[in-house]
Order: sequence, then C-alpha cells, then structure tokens
Amino acid sequence: MEARFRGMKMKCKIWAPLQGIVLFFAFLSDAWASEAGAAQHLNWTDFAYRTIAFVILVAILTKLLRKPIAGFLNSRREEIQRLLDELETKTADARKKSIDIQARISSAEEESRKIVDELIAEGEVERKKIIEAAHRQADYIKQQARIAIQQEIQAARDSLKDEVADLSVSAAEEVLRNKMLAEDQERLIREFNTMVVEAK
Repeated sequence: MEARFRGMKMKCKIWAPLQGIVLFFAFLSDAWASEAGAAQHLNWTDFAYRTIAFVILVAILTKLLRKPIAGFLNSRREEIQRLLDELETKTADARKKSIDIQARISSAEEESRKIVDELIAEGEVERKKIIEAAHRQADYIKQQARIAIQQEIQAARDSLKDEVADLSVSAAEEVLRNKMLAEDQERLIREFNTMVVEAK
C-alpha cells in the first residue's frame, strides 16, 4: 500500500512538469505559426530570445525533474531488485521443497517396498504354518482312524470270540446231552469253567 502511494506521488511530481513542457511547446508552435504568416524572413532577435527561453526552460525542467525522475528510477530499480531477490528466494525455497518432496517420495517408496517385503515374508511364514498345521491335523486324523479301526477290529474279534464261545457251548451242550453221562457232564463243566477263568 505504501509503495503504491509512493508511486502515485512520484507520478504527480513528474506529470506536472511534463504538462508545463507540452503547454510551452504549444505556445511556441502557435507563435511560430503566427510569425510565419507575417513575414517571410527570419527575425534573429526573436529567435535568440526564444532559444534562450527554451534553454532556460530546459534548465528549469532539468533542475525540477532530475531528482523526481532519478528518485523514480532509483525506486523502480530498487523495487525490481527487491522483486528479483524475492523471486530468487522463492525459487530457492521451491527447489528445497522439491528436493525435500523427492526425498520423501523416495523414502515413501522405500518404506512401501519394505512393508510389501515384510508382508510377503509374513504371508510365507503363515502359509508354512497353515501347511504344517494341516499336515499335523491330517496325521492326527489318520492316527485316530487307525485307533478307531483297531478298536473296531478288536471289538469284532471279541464279538466273534463271544459268538464262537456261545456256539461252542451250545454245540457242546447238545453233544453232551446226547452222548454223555452224568459224570462226563460234570467233568466237562469243570474244564469249561477253568478255561473261562483262564481266558479272562
């Protein structure tokens, strides 16, 4: 805001003398035009006065305008230099930020690669654990099946033994009834009881 106000003030300092120069030349050209119609020859005295007036005017304008124009040019130069310095600072900051962002991006890429590698390694470990657990489970199921089969076989054997024993007893009873005497029956019962006791 202050720089804008200074610029407006500087324009006013320059604008007023420039208006004076324009008015002077307008007056001068009007005077030359009127003189050209009056006489065809050059009036050296009038020309000398006008030249002196012009030189005085240039000197006055130089005296009045040198400082404002020099100040304006200096302030403009300083403003441009300040803008260039700001631009250079911002460019350097932008470069630093760009380098920082590139470093962050490469760091993030490296980090993501590490995370992916870790996840793959963890997945491989989990896969091996699952396979091992499945093998253990399969082995356990096989072992349980073997035990169940052996128990079933043993139960079938026991059942067959019981059936054979029952059939043997029935057949023996039948044979004994038909062919044995009372003494033989008692002896066979004792032997059978002894065998049953020993089998248990």
